[in-house]
Amino acid sequence: MGLILLASVVFYLTFNTFKLKDEQYQAVEKTLINERYTQRIRNDKVFPGGVDIIDRYLMTNIHALEAAYHSGPDRFEHEKNLVLDSMFVALREGNTMDSLFETVKAEYGLDEDLEYLLTINAIQLVFKNMMLVNAYHASSPPPFVPDSLNTPIGINIGGALKTPLPQNEIAKITVSNAEDYNYWMSFSLHADHRNRSWRIMKLMMPTFLIALFAIGCVVSIYYVTYRNWLRQKKLAEMKSDFVNSITHEFNTPLSTIIVANKNMQNDNILANAENIKPLTKIIERQSLRLQKLFEQVMDITTMDNSTLQKEPHELNNLLAEIITDYNMKLSVQNTAVTLHTVPLPLHVELNKFFFTTMLLNLFDNAIKYNHSEHKQISVDTVVAGNTIDLRISDNGTGIPDKEIEHVFEKFYRFQQRGTQHISGLGLGLYYTYQCIKSHGWTLSVTSKEHVGSQFTIHIPYKS
Repeated sequence: MGLILLASVVFYLTFNTFKLKDEQYQAVEKTLINERYTQRIRNDKVFPGGVDIIDRYLMTNIHALEAAYHSGPDRFEHEKNLVLDSMFVALREGNTMDSLFETVKAEYGLDEDLEYLLTINAIQLVFKNMMLVNAYHASSPPPFVPDSLNTPIGINIGGALKTPLPQNEIAKITVSNAEDYNYWMSFSLHADHRNRSWRIMKLMMPTFLIALFAIGCVVSIYYVTYRNWLRQKKLAEMKSDFVNSITHEFNTPLSTIIVANKNMQNDNILANAENIKPLTKIIERQSLRLQKLFEQVMDITTMDNSTLQKEPHELNNLLAEIITDYNMKLSVQNTAVTLHTVPLPLHVELNKFFFTTMLLNLFDNAIKYNHSEHKQISVDTVVAGNTIDLRISDNGTGIPDKEIEHVFEKFYRFQQRGTQHISGLGLGLYYTYQCIKSHGWTLSVTSKEHVGSQFTIHIPYKS
């Protein structure tokens, strides 16, 4: 609503600025042209030499026109039109305004594209006893005048200007004579550039650009604010999910430890030493589970705030060691992690602990988000120029394209049908990404739903 109001205000101010400049445009030019024009026709009419042409037709035929007027409207209309038609043709043929206008432009250095329009707007005949009779008015053009010469303000006597406006009016003159058998006449001169509106727009361009810049700034502020609000909202939701998840994850082992501890306090159980050993194993396993949860959170904090201590390792051997250990403790049936390496040593500097944990997170995710009867994880190393591509592929549920960019966010947990039961804190892939970034490596992901995913870690390599 505020943006609409601001845009309305800016539009109103810009429009009014345009109107103001339109009214004030070429004020100096108008003054110069008006001064010279009125000076040259001081004892003349319409243009220099125009009075002789007008008098030749109107004054010569004034008595005949009066007689026609008294004979009836049809007779007067016919006679008047013949006289006016001849007079307008003679005025156009004898027009001296072209040369006068060119002289004024040259004298004052005015633009060459400046054009003028000279029109007769109204004519009244004065008969005996000062009787005024309308002979011509712009609002009722005579039938003999071509449409190309008719303008909203009068008959075109000279000039090529197409748009006579109040803003480009140079002079409007009415001449009259307080004597019988005479005439009153109104004529006007307009002058303007061919592309008036575009010229005014160029003059206002700074104002217009400032207005657009102001609107752009406000839109940008609105956009940034809205985007930050979405991020804060999403972060709040993720934190809420994290609190709920971590509460559930911590409560499960804690509850088990509490129950086991209470059982160990039971006299009947204490009476038989064989009953105590299973309970201590339970407490040990759940304590280790708690320790793992705490370490996962603490490891991420450590990576965010310190530089990894890296050591040289042979990548093929390290991968074989990690996968062998993982396969041995793998409790999921019909699941296997296979390794395919290049037949040459790959020496890479890395932090073994974080690198191992990173791979184990990717393996765990590949198994958790997999509904296949035979779960397959493939680890491949490929040397491409100065880069080692470490590819971890699976045949799991896959990740929709719109979710890929979010799966590495802290606390983010991708939910789809059939995965709601999967527990976790939403930190596994975030941990993986932070580990890769801390090593100075890059990561790319390709995935297809119901087919599987491939995580490719790009490691700089010097052979």
